[in-house]
Amino acid sequence: MPSIESLLHRRTDLSTFVVHFTRETADGGAIDNLKAILEDRAIEARNVFGMATALAKSYKAIADSQRTVCFTETPLEHAWMMCEQIPGRTMRFDGYGLAFTRTFARRRGANPVWYLDITPGHDWLTTPVNNLVDQVREIAKDPSEGGVDAAAAADVLRLTPFIEQMGNPVGTRKEFWWEREWRHVGDFHFHPRDLVVVFAPEEDHDELEDHLAELLQRGRRPHLVDARWGLERMIAALTDVDEPGPFPS
Repeated sequence: MPSIESLLHRRTDLSTFVVHFTRETADGGAIDNLKAILEDRAIEARNVFGMATALAKSYKAIADSQRTVCFTETPLEHAWMMCEQIPGRTMRFDGYGLAFTRTFARRRGANPVWYLDITPGHDWLTTPVNNLVDQVREIAKDPSEGGVDAAAAADVLRLTPFIEQMGNPVGTRKEFWWEREWRHVGDFHFHPRDLVVVFAPEEDHDELEDHLAELLQRGRRPHLVDARWGLERMIAALTDVDEPGPFPS
């Protein structure tokens, strides 16, 4: 008979994964964006983040080294919070997205983001990194030092997409405080079998099921889950159980 301790520490819920939600783009809505990602088997790196953001705005070669794909580390049953309109939040997702295991994301080159305190007196680590970024800026301006090409190859730029500054007095903050953010430099490639789930509102599941069937005529297809569902409903969907139990929502 298993001990109480083994039952307490053996997770039978949906544990923690890295989640990427899509957004509306100039080319279409979030569901169209999701379909394109599934067809291409890749999430395009579009946004520049980190301590070299200002440099990336000035130099395309540097921007190309800083574009990332962003993930949030979260239990699947908490993903609904990323889709809620909460006062003070600038970001809100429409519920279309993908989830991968942290192990898979790690193997594909995704890494957690470091948050460095920029509050005066607490910025002992932030200051030297900022100094290195300033050196890159000076190299980019000086052709005799190799100019932009040499600046774009600077070792510190491999690190800066994974560093964000936070703290007073400027008041920078995370959008999703309760979870850790991950990033991948460059496009993030995957096979549909690598997916834990595909997120979508329940009313679009039939459409996406047909789309996945066309893309994957053989083999296992990822399960469809609505981020608004409760834990029991998600477990039922992932285990192909028709009756989700007494608490279906």
